[in-house]
Amino acid sequence: MTGWRIVGRWALTLLALGLLSLALIVSAWRLAAGQADALREPLERVLAERTRAETRIGALTADTRGVDPSLALHDLRLSLDERPLLELRRAELRLDTLASLRAGVPVTSRARVQGLTLHLYQGEGRYWHWPRPAELPFEASPDFDLSRLDAWIGLLLRQRLDARQVRLVLHGHERRVELQAPSLLLTGDERRLHLEGWAHVAGQEQTTLEVVAEVLPGQRGLADFNAALQARMELSSLAELVRQLSGDEPLRLERAEGEATLWGRWHRGALEDVRLALEVPALAIGHDQASLALADIRAEGQWLRDGEAWNAWLNLAASADAEGVAQGPALPSRWRLRGDGTDWWATTDGFELPALADWSERLPLPQGLVRLLGTLDPQGWVEGFTFGRRDGHWLARGALREVAVSPWEDAPGGGPLDAWVEARDLAGEVRFIGVGDTTLHFPRLFTAPMALGAASGVVGWTYADGLTRVSGRDLHADWRGAEVSGDFGLVLGNGGPGVLGLELDLRDVDARDTALNEWLPMGAFGEELGEWLSAGLAGRVSRGHLALHQPLFEGAGAEEMRLDLELAIEEGRLPYLPGWPALDGVQGRLTLTDLSLEAAIDRAESRGLTIRDGRVTLSPDGELAVNGSVEGGPEALVGYLAATPLEGLEALNDWAWPEAGRLEGRLDLALPLSDPEALALDVETTLDLPRARYRPLGLDLSTVTGPLAYRYGDGEGALEGRLDGQALGGAVTATLAGERIDFEGQAQASRLLAWGGVSGEGLPITGRLAYRGGLTLTDAGARLRLDSSLEGLALELPAPFAKSAEARRPLWLEMDTASGRLDAELEGLARLRWRQQSALGAQGQLWLERWPESPTWPVRPGLEIGWRPARFDPAPWAAALAPLVQADGAGASPALTLDLATDCLLLEGRCLGSLRARATPEAGRWRLDLGGSLAEGQASYRPASTRPLAIELESLDLDALLPAPSEGVALFEEVAVPPAPEPLADWARRLPAGRLEVASLARQGQRFGPLSAEWQATEEGLRLAPLRLTLGELEASGELVWEAAGAEASLTRGRLALAGGDLGTALERLAQPVAIRNAETRVDARLAWPGAPWQFDLARSRGSLEVNLTDGHFRYIDSPSAKLIGLLNFDNLLRRLRLDFSDVTQRGTAFDSVMGVATLYDGILETQGPVEVRGPATSFSLDGQVDLARRELDHHLAVTLPLSQNLPLAAVVAGAPVVGGALFIAHRLFGGVIDRVTRIHYRVEGPWTSPRITLEDAE
Repeated sequence: MTGWRIVGRWALTLLALGLLSLALIVSAWRLAAGQADALREPLERVLAERTRAETRIGALTADTRGVDPSLALHDLRLSLDERPLLELRRAELRLDTLASLRAGVPVTSRARVQGLTLHLYQGEGRYWHWPRPAELPFEASPDFDLSRLDAWIGLLLRQRLDARQVRLVLHGHERRVELQAPSLLLTGDERRLHLEGWAHVAGQEQTTLEVVAEVLPGQRGLADFNAALQARMELSSLAELVRQLSGDEPLRLERAEGEATLWGRWHRGALEDVRLALEVPALAIGHDQASLALADIRAEGQWLRDGEAWNAWLNLAASADAEGVAQGPALPSRWRLRGDGTDWWATTDGFELPALADWSERLPLPQGLVRLLGTLDPQGWVEGFTFGRRDGHWLARGALREVAVSPWEDAPGGGPLDAWVEARDLAGEVRFIGVGDTTLHFPRLFTAPMALGAASGVVGWTYADGLTRVSGRDLHADWRGAEVSGDFGLVLGNGGPGVLGLELDLRDVDARDTALNEWLPMGAFGEELGEWLSAGLAGRVSRGHLALHQPLFEGAGAEEMRLDLELAIEEGRLPYLPGWPALDGVQGRLTLTDLSLEAAIDRAESRGLTIRDGRVTLSPDGELAVNGSVEGGPEALVGYLAATPLEGLEALNDWAWPEAGRLEGRLDLALPLSDPEALALDVETTLDLPRARYRPLGLDLSTVTGPLAYRYGDGEGALEGRLDGQALGGAVTATLAGERIDFEGQAQASRLLAWGGVSGEGLPITGRLAYRGGLTLTDAGARLRLDSSLEGLALELPAPFAKSAEARRPLWLEMDTASGRLDAELEGLARLRWRQQSALGAQGQLWLERWPESPTWPVRPGLEIGWRPARFDPAPWAAALAPLVQADGAGASPALTLDLATDCLLLEGRCLGSLRARATPEAGRWRLDLGGSLAEGQASYRPASTRPLAIELESLDLDALLPAPSEGVALFEEVAVPPAPEPLADWARRLPAGRLEVASLARQGQRFGPLSAEWQATEEGLRLAPLRLTLGELEASGELVWEAAGAEASLTRGRLALAGGDLGTALERLAQPVAIRNAETRVDARLAWPGAPWQFDLARSRGSLEVNLTDGHFRYIDSPSAKLIGLLNFDNLLRRLRLDFSDVTQRGTAFDSVMGVATLYDGILETQGPVEVRGPATSFSLDGQVDLARRELDHHLAVTLPLSQNLPLAAVVAGAPVVGGALFIAHRLFGGVIDRVTRIHYRVEGPWTSPRITLEDAE
């Protein structure tokens, strides 16, 4: 048998066996298909066991078409505790037996799925799964390579699938999102395959994801297929799904707009090329701290296979818009990646360093670098960055520019720096150099970041064996102009406490303007020492060294560390105790060993005191000690003590030292800082002072010498010593013994008065007095007792206050500052009491001569002075107290009330009457109430008013003020020699403006008024205007001006107008003889005279007088006072002419009017034109002058009269009635002739008392 026959037989045999097997399989499948529903429950159990979920299958059917078996599944539901896991309405699967045999893998010719819903629930983080204990029937494999991807894609392309209504439901913690795929189709034939599908989010009908793929079989069919795929994603509708899938990720998608397109290409069954295009107008990514908004994102990327390796590129363009994010790319714009098996490497261009920290959890960076970036919060710019995995190690390298980092676990932070970083797994190293304003911050050691002018060094870190090690070496810096160098080491982790080691060398540290504590590691010194060093320690450190070894654990105390510090200080400042004056200009050394501090002071100053050979120590237990020698002036020592918080030394600020003195002594202080009340202080000095001044009293002392010490302990301080000196012109000695100060001395009266601000010249107080006293100091205040006999002191005052130098008159004074009470008494003459603390304020009372046995306090604050003398003469008191009143320097006095009452007010020896005066201060003014027989009324003074002074009197008695007129003395009978004109007085310039109102004036039983006047003072003079007075039926008004006329003289000008009825009524009110009666009066007078208003003199006055009287008569009055009406008293003048008219002998001379004008100059009164007197029977005219200085007349008198009809002529010339009788006979004889005479002219000249009257002419 040939070989071909044998081969043929075996081939047919194998074919028969194959067909037999196929027939058996088909028969078995058909038999099983008939029993498919019986397999439903076993299948439910298998699925329930595999998924650990409640499983229910509605129906299960099987069938065979030819050799192709098929299986149909209906209403499959998996759930857990009523929560759905998987739902399938219908699934039908047909296996292509021949195709499967050819491919060697299962190939479906028809697979249909309808109503498939998969439910996933959010777990921890971004993981989605079924709730426990249910398990998904598939798990994602962490291992992935290209060959596996190619295999799965090849298997998928051999299938034929038609899926309808597929849903994926994501149940999140807060919301639920559903992704729907209405149709998924995989179809084709032997020449080509086609895949398409689309999906969208429920509620958003626009397409979210759309996929189309074409597959062409290769030479070996689908084993070496070629394919192309295109997928398009709409990002806006996909954002909600991404947010749900991200879960609790720190980085979340907040908003997305645009679309992404993906192209893929397979060649000979292997993925060859992938390309990506993104166009995203807006993308917002956020986390808990901030949000990052990216706009106008355009990205193009490509992935290419390179044998067993691959290369990828990505070009990204986007702009960031995030609050607090500097301008610049938030991510690298160019990425290049390369992979080879399990190793890969990525390189980027420059980007902002914060972006690396923000995206570190999303990028496959070395774990050590990720942990470091998350803590350091880096800032700056990455010039270039490369990272990846090689040979099983994570590697990263980068060049950094202007980078700054925060402190990390007690390791220093700072920046900006330029640095080169290298990291390998859990170790790395940074080489840096400072740029710009570099800072360096040791968080536990230094209170503030160190501002460095320059910095360089190397910092490395490692994570190994559970320990973190950070070290710095070759550290150099320029810190505020000082040179700083050193290194540090930090070890953390492994469950034990960390350790920090630091060693620094310092040179040329200038800590004068910046406190020294800002140069020192204050975090290593403990609370008490740290507070002490932070009190303001400063200076210039020429050199210094610091070595520190400090454990780092919670609650670590200063006793657990080792510390060595040594500083050489110049021009230093050492505040050794809070609230105490610091030591300045310190030269010395400061050392600190294990928290024991010692400062050796060669020389220092404090408040002007010089300290030498001093020493300041502070033990670890907080015991502070300060001691040293002190020298300087008294003002320095007092200023030093007054600046301390010690109580009871406030009064030291009241002392001044006009001339430099000298003191020497020693200061010793001890204090536990934990118990400030345990302070112990001793200051012992010897004083030698040329002068001292007590400011509150303005008291000067000189030649003050003696020992003085201040000791403080147990919360109490005391002064001890004995001081001698000179004060108020006499010696004084003070003995100080704790709370008691005793003193005694002598004082000169002139110096005592000068001390009170009063010049002693001209005062009635002379001599000197001795005094002694004691001062007791208590917690509440001080009590003072002062005694003096006033022996040696003379008082030249009016009785009863006068005292000779030999006489003794005890004076005592007691004062209690706690109660504010003061009492004093001058034996028999004066009693004073004062209290500072009352409901109304400070109050006092001073009584002179007499005081009540049980006085009551006044109802208003201030000092009230009461005096009740029986007789009071103000003149001697004014003379005695004038220098005191005029003295300058009187300080502010309390509100003063003066109450004076006397039954007899004396003036030039005359008792004017009783007077009661009470001056009291009120709101914004002083008020004076007057009473008694002299005057009734009140006055007020308001300094803030435009017219401060106002006087309002109800009555004023002029009889008491003006002397009674002497009978027989006429006004013009004596003209005194005028005094020299006085200059304008200063008081006239300073007199406050005011007004005077007097309702009623009394004079010799007559009352007139009211009187009103206002005045205004200026530098030019004093003006009274308007001035008004009512006299009977007349109203007088006018003004008076007193003004300066050069430096040595003055001038008074006046204007007076009288208007009204009867002039005689005014004469009656003035208690003058009534020489005239008339119906209407108008008189205008203007006068001016040199000097003051009271220096009025007719002989020196100038002015004018205008008179207009109507309907009256001149009365015959032969009295000296009648001459007051001068030449207008024509009745008297006619009598001098010896004219006697029978119809006027009793009534006087009647007139209808009197009019005339006269001027006054150089003592001469001269008429301006004749003075006309017109009457019913006779008319007169008078023209001439009167020499007031020489008392002589020179007038022409014209008389118009019809003698025969009206007036019998009794006399024509001077002489006896005999002449008158002769003329009467002549009248009878020559009556016809005389009747024709109508006007007779006379000349009147000569002395006032006996003028010569001559007949000149007759008409």
